[in-house]
Amino acid sequence: GRKRKNVPLTRSDTILSGMKWSAHFVGQLSSWPHFGSKIQSQITNATNIYMQELAFATHLNLSVVVVKMLTAHYQNQFRVISQFLTSTGNLNFWMDVEMVPPSPPKGISGDAKESRSACSWTAWSTLRTMCDEGNRRLGVMLRLPNELPKEFMQLVTKWKGEPIKAVVLPTTAFAADPKGYPVLKPDHAKAFLTLTTADSRVIISGPSIYKDHHRPFLGALQALWQSLPEPTEQLQLEMPYRDFLQAPLQPLMDNLQSQTYETFERDPVKYAQYEKAIYKALVTRHKDDESVCLVVVGAGRGPLVRCALRAAKEAKTTLRLYAVEKNKNAINTLQNAVLNEWGSSVTVIEADMREWKAPEKADIMVSELLGSFGDNELSPECLDGAQWVLKETGISIPASSTSFIQPVSCQKVWSELKATGHLKSFETPYVVLLHRAFNISAVERCFHFVHPNPQNPIDNTRHVHIKFEPAKEASVLHGFAGYFESKLFEDVIISINPETFSTGMFSWFPILFPLRTPIQIRKGDVIEFDLWRCEDRSKVWYEWCLGAPVVSAVHNPSGRSYQIGLKF
Repeated sequence: GRKRKNVPLTRSDTILSGMKWSAHFVGQLSSWPHFGSKIQSQITNATNIYMQELAFATHLNLSVVVVKMLTAHYQNQFRVISQFLTSTGNLNFWMDVEMVPPSPPKGISGDAKESRSACSWTAWSTLRTMCDEGNRRLGVMLRLPNELPKEFMQLVTKWKGEPIKAVVLPTTAFAADPKGYPVLKPDHAKAFLTLTTADSRVIISGPSIYKDHHRPFLGALQALWQSLPEPTEQLQLEMPYRDFLQAPLQPLMDNLQSQTYETFERDPVKYAQYEKAIYKALVTRHKDDESVCLVVVGAGRGPLVRCALRAAKEAKTTLRLYAVEKNKNAINTLQNAVLNEWGSSVTVIEADMREWKAPEKADIMVSELLGSFGDNELSPECLDGAQWVLKETGISIPASSTSFIQPVSCQKVWSELKATGHLKSFETPYVVLLHRAFNISAVERCFHFVHPNPQNPIDNTRHVHIKFEPAKEASVLHGFAGYFESKLFEDVIISINPETFSTGMFSWFPILFPLRTPIQIRKGDVIEFDLWRCEDRSKVWYEWCLGAPVVSAVHNPSGRSYQIGLKF
């Protein structure tokens, strides 16, 4: 036919203000261009169409465009997206992804037995890698299928670790209640609640039999949210910290602020366990003693002192109690507590616990120096320096601590690290409550410390080589999540190890040892990891590297990016 002359491409941009285009509209790229063609002219034409549409989206100052993601023969499409993402501008791409494609894509690369759901994830993972891992302008608009597969929660958990911007629910995911109103099916409800967050968009797709079109479906989702129980105090405390990176505390170099003490003191589980451990130590080891010498090292504002006093009252034991603290500001709080609450039963000592000259040997030494990885806030060094105050038969509470570690996929957190542009960010173990994350393999044991320490000479350096169980799903390895478990006394423990977690405890979040370069993991791959705990006279630091399926550089050699100072 004749070529069109002086005919506009589409309607004028002046029909709306620039603010409305940016704030209220999402663009959608054409889905018909033949990127998978073997004919070069069709590939070139498809590229030109995308570039033209993207240029117009940029002209309108749209913040988001939706792109139907190919799951086979996708290289040309992904290259164009990568090319645009590396250019200047703020246009975000939401990839329209079917969690379970309706039929196996033809020509998909990889294992022919790969499930349909794995095809979508593999294509998405490839796109993410081709677009330079961690690009925060790339997200997912995930379409849930009409019927979820049997293994759907494993699949949903894996997608949870991805940057999901919107969840699309088909109308077939709803059933009718006795009154004819739509209700989200149980499996879809479970998947939906797992995948969505406060900032997720929800889209209803498909035909509606209702006069109000799709409004009843949105009402069903509102009813679902309203039916959820009120968030617990623990959940309310944790929500602001989900996927939020925090540098670990420097307990000897820095003094904690009052608000930090207050947050820790609100943990009911931790102090209930400490009180239980102290009581058990008193009634099993000192039931016939008229008086027991108990020292709290690192007393803070006094929560462990109160635990000890309550335990002693229940055990009908008299304590000679010393509260040792180096923070001058916390000393003021302790002295006020002596004046108004404890009386002469407690002696407050301002000193570094490693240097304090105790007037008598203690029967029990109590501390709460544990970090997210157990030893990462120098509990071994501090307690080793203070253990001379104990009698030969003296008890330390905690008696031991063990760290644990597991490989994780956490694209959101890793993207935050990349955005800093600094090598230091990838060589610093961060405290982070991982939320949008996927655990690739099971937890494995790492370092172990006992108190009092029987070693002579004492050596708190450690090295562990861990071979994890084969990966349960294909994924992307971004780093390793660390946890701890501590035996306070006999069978009384506190733990953030997922397998033995102390329910209701919120004083500690996991620690993350990131990798500078994400690694593609196939189902069945065996991940091997080396971790070192190093020290010299002035500092302690960690070094780590990947040993398989590929070998990485050693992270944080000689503590060049991160160390924990030993000097007060």
